[in-house]
Amino acid sequence: MNIKSSTYLFQNTADFPLRVSIQEKQDPTKLHSHECVELVCVYDGEGMHLTEAGRTPLRQGDVFVIPRGFSHGYLVEKKLSLFNVLFMPERLPMPQLDLCRMAGFQELFMPLNARNTYPFFHISGEELSEIMPLLKELLAESRNFAPACRTCRLGLLMVLLCKLTRLYCVRKKVREHIPDGVNRVLEYLNLHFRETVHMDSLPKMSRMSRSNFLRTFKKVTGTTPLQYVLHLRINYACRELQETEDSVTKIAYQSGFEDSNYFSRTFRKLIGMTPREYRGRGSLSI
Repeated sequence: MNIKSSTYLFQNTADFPLRVSIQEKQDPTKLHSHECVELVCVYDGEGMHLTEAGRTPLRQGDVFVIPRGFSHGYLVEKKLSLFNVLFMPERLPMPQLDLCRMAGFQELFMPLNARNTYPFFHISGEELSEIMPLLKELLAESRNFAPACRTCRLGLLMVLLCKLTRLYCVRKKVREHIPDGVNRVLEYLNLHFRETVHMDSLPKMSRMSRSNFLRTFKKVTGTTPLQYVLHLRINYACRELQETEDSVTKIAYQSGFEDSNYFSRTFRKLIGMTPREYRGRGSLSI
């Protein structure tokens, strides 16, 4: 299957990777992927969302988040209208404060690479009527170059993410906050994943027993601490491969790997291609 990848969405705004668009009449789209998180809100019409796993019917009020590198497309028989918000959470100066401690935020906007699943939920017409003004204002600000426009866009994005995270937690019955111990470890790993991480020290850092920590960590993130770190390192390497001309070996070490061969094997296992293949693939302009 030929899947195109959109790599250069932010080529002119790399220091503030946030893009908002409205598709009043979404065209049928073949499977493709992006190097960013894509938030989609269906505000009118019907259609089908395509992934490698199959088709999902779409209707007004559907909200879903496409993780970076996840292949998707659209099949449209009637009019389908949606908002798209594309961004890179780790590259925006988002003052997450207590938002990042919500398990729903982790599930929605900081997901690990997954081949067949992605966050999807439905909101009511009343809830959609509260979200739509935010989306419209964010779209208007994205086209505006008035003073402090980036601050305004970032503020609107934070309100949008907060409201959607709350709705997601209610719909999916996700626990509201991540336990303090696991959150402490996540904050540490998110900052220090490129350094040597001693896995045996993480339960002590969490102030939980080893078995309880591992069980709770997997419940919150869907994976083990080691796999979580590997995903962070590979995501970092993906950006370096696309945005720099550094050698694969140098990027491997910069990403936190001590062995470039292990890096290449891990990269291929998680991404589905070698680092050189990833760097050399084409892009899709949208």
